[in-house]
Amino acid sequence: MATPQTIQVATESWLGYTNEDGSGFYFDILKHVFPEKDWTLEIDMAPFSRVRYLLNHERADMALGFYVGDKTKALYSEQAVEVDSVDVALTPEMAQIWEGVNSLSFKKVQALLAYRYDEFIDVPMYYEESSNLLEMLNRVNRGQIDAVLDYKPTMLAKAAKLAQPRQFVIIENIFQAEIYFVFAQNSKGALLKAHFDIELQKMIDSGELDRLFRQHIGPEASRL
Repeated sequence: MATPQTIQVATESWLGYTNEDGSGFYFDILKHVFPEKDWTLEIDMAPFSRVRYLLNHERADMALGFYVGDKTKALYSEQAVEVDSVDVALTPEMAQIWEGVNSLSFKKVQALLAYRYDEFIDVPMYYEESSNLLEMLNRVNRGQIDAVLDYKPTMLAKAAKLAQPRQFVIIENIFQAEIYFVFAQNSKGALLKAHFDIELQKMIDSGELDRLFRQHIGPEASRL
């Protein structure tokens, strides 16, 4: 009996996608594509900046949740696993004048380290990144910055820990981008990608990928 092959997977923790308990849409994809009898998945949950570092230095075999155009050295899956929708927390003043992503023009905007939203939003912003989402939300809550780009469930989860009662307003789905799983740029990464591409296509063709997405994200949710 062949020994299961080990895959080092690096990912940030995202609610509904890569939950700390090992559940989530992305993790279910991995379990379908790399079943336990043939593969051993070793998951490294880390901030996205660390995930990018591990992949760049070939210390991870694959990583989850990447946009096209990311400067990380990686091989991209043939198909996107979903289309990502990014949300924004705004000061009440900003929320009143909000007319879409162009409203961020020359505003103070922050996001988590290595998310690089400024590369995907074609609007000039005073853009900064930080490792502390709660502190960024405190800043927008106090009116020290105009906006924080992240995901509504994660921001709402932090809201209970704010230094002052919540003032900021969350607006959903301000921009979208296709999300891919990526692989180390070496021979093992190339083999894993080839296997992943075949198995993911089967999941797409059978409807299983859409079913899993609705199961984890919501019955009315659309993967694409």
